[in-house]
Amino acid sequence: MILGLICAILTIGVDQLTKFLAYGKATKSILGNLLWFDSTLNTGIGFSMFEGMSYIFIFTSLIASGIFIWLIISKKYFNSKLEKICLGVILGGTFSNALDRIIFGGVRDFISLRFINFPIFNIADVAIVVGAIILCMYLFITNILKNKKKEKKEQ
Repeated sequence: MILGLICAILTIGVDQLTKFLAYGKATKSILGNLLWFDSTLNTGIGFSMFEGMSYIFIFTSLIASGIFIWLIISKKYFNSKLEKICLGVILGGTFSNALDRIIFGGVRDFISLRFINFPIFNIADVAIVVGAIILCMYLFITNILKNKKKEKKEQ
């Protein structure tokens, strides 16, 4: 439980620190045409969909954050350290972007991959996506292993 909450706090801290350091600065190449810092305020969600609806996203982000906190604290659904870490990282990213919406009216994005046509994003976005992918892979693999174990017992 504590591990998940620590991961959430660390994710919020890293995201807010990187936004503080990089957002609002002049567009700058970090790694040639691969990685740029290019600030934008996104009032929508991923890929700038539903722009201008920040209040709805604040509400849904706070509700989701509450659910993630409950899942981290609860021992009913997720028990492994990896599950708690993933939930903590997802919670941190979700809550950090909600903070941006509350304080700035939108999410501060600054990481740009110019070599492909991809939206500008931030560390919180990375945390949410990576946390969700790892959690899904872990649940998928453990489910397969449980089913194989169950099949062996039935034989």
